[in-house]
Amino acid sequence: MAIFILKTQPFLLITLALGAQVSSRYFQETSSSQSYTNNPICSKRSCVNPVTPGLTELPRLEELVWQCTASGDVKKYSQFCKEHLFYDAAIPSPSNKSVGLDALVFAQEQAASTMFIYHLSALGYEGWEFKEQGNINTNGCVRSIQQMVCLTYFPKAKAYCQAGEQTPYSRPCKNACELYMDKCKVECCDGSNQCVFSQTTETGTNITGYVDADGPSALCTGGGSNRLGVPMTLLLFLIGMHSASAEFGSSEPSQRAAKRGGFSQLLVACVLVFCCVSLQGCFLTIPEHNTPAWLSKTNYLVKYEYIPPGQSSASATLNSCSPGAAARQVCSGRGECALWSGPDLTSSESYTTQVQLATFFCKCDAEWADPECKTRRKSQLKAFAWSMVFGVFGADHFYLGLVYSGLAKLFVSFFVGLISLVWWSQVSMYFPIIGLGTWWIFDVVRTGCAPVYASDFRVYNDLPHWIFVLTVTFLFAAGGLIYSLDSYVRYRKLKRAEVMKMHERDEDLSLPRAEDMDKARFRGFSGYGATTQQHR
Repeated sequence: MAIFILKTQPFLLITLALGAQVSSRYFQETSSSQSYTNNPICSKRSCVNPVTPGLTELPRLEELVWQCTASGDVKKYSQFCKEHLFYDAAIPSPSNKSVGLDALVFAQEQAASTMFIYHLSALGYEGWEFKEQGNINTNGCVRSIQQMVCLTYFPKAKAYCQAGEQTPYSRPCKNACELYMDKCKVECCDGSNQCVFSQTTETGTNITGYVDADGPSALCTGGGSNRLGVPMTLLLFLIGMHSASAEFGSSEPSQRAAKRGGFSQLLVACVLVFCCVSLQGCFLTIPEHNTPAWLSKTNYLVKYEYIPPGQSSASATLNSCSPGAAARQVCSGRGECALWSGPDLTSSESYTTQVQLATFFCKCDAEWADPECKTRRKSQLKAFAWSMVFGVFGADHFYLGLVYSGLAKLFVSFFVGLISLVWWSQVSMYFPIIGLGTWWIFDVVRTGCAPVYASDFRVYNDLPHWIFVLTVTFLFAAGGLIYSLDSYVRYRKLKRAEVMKMHERDEDLSLPRAEDMDKARFRGFSGYGATTQQHR
């Protein structure tokens, strides 16, 4: 049987490849039928509506008339998207021919920056922390969001297009979307976090995803990618493992080495058979739904829109700091408009010209967050208090909205406490202290030293630093004092035990033995009566 499997390994490799293709084709057919299933043990992460930045803008952008530009002109005027414009980008054709290229590029960058800020807020990030490109490059998720919005608002022009000629809008390639899904760990728990799809909403609107091609490609906008599919990666790994085991088996002539190589080949064959069978799916009946999990959520562009006081939703504004902000209330009255990008407001040019080429967003008061300052931050003081008092049971994580890490912390405390109670005589007295205190002390220091991220945005910095310093100093001093006293008591007990053993040993040496005492007692005895002789 083993010989048959080894001889048919090439056939198994081909079968595995075909199985991967069938699995991929089945997945595409399932996604096109708009049917999704729930994963009950899955944890949703970064699943927002829209699921990718700028997704809902694609139909509007396709309706615009686009024109080509000279090579490098768009990048020359670009600031926010400069690092991602490695191609000749197209711009919307202006209705007013007197509009300069710099103004057209600025308008697109303003739209890209707005989508960037709003998507960061939807994921719980602080947008103002990533104003500088250096800070963006330190976070893979944030950089992938920036790349997505730049590819969306600066499509690639068709090949050999002259400046001023019309060009169709080119959607981003799917590998750019896949990079975002991977870096931001997007998980909606129903398989709806896809890049290539076609979905009809309840209102009849058709939403389509990205181009089913990897960049760079003439069919879409985007660069190259080093991502490999899971089946292909598995195939390459197994083929390499098979080749290495074959070479290893042939290099040693001994019978033991031959048996070892044969076992490795048999193991590879079994793995291949298992993969071929597992890639065929299952026939269980699983509940399905037609609306993606991310689409059932509230659109964050609607959630963070600004409606002036006393007016209807028809007058809603996406960015209250957009042009004309001086004539209305901005930032929900809880912040002010601050410069995001554009020229510095100096006296070298007219103020109106500088404002027209600058992008402003809300910089909220310390207690508020989101693009329109409508979300109240959680309190750092409360988080620190929860961590100090009930942090052992994960209360600080629950307050911050980190439910799963709170449950993990609670389980660790329960597990350590159970072991300490059941096997108290067999475990060290420091086991519950280390098991319960390590995570607790870490969270006490983490929540107190600086504002941490909650489930959405950072906490409000209302904890005086001197309170944190005094509390932590007292905590560590008390812990050190208790440990010192315990060590001193244990050392005294140990020394007392050693002294007692020493005294017992000395007493044993000083006292005569029973045999010696018997000999001393009968040393002068020689008999009874008249026969008694004097001992000499």
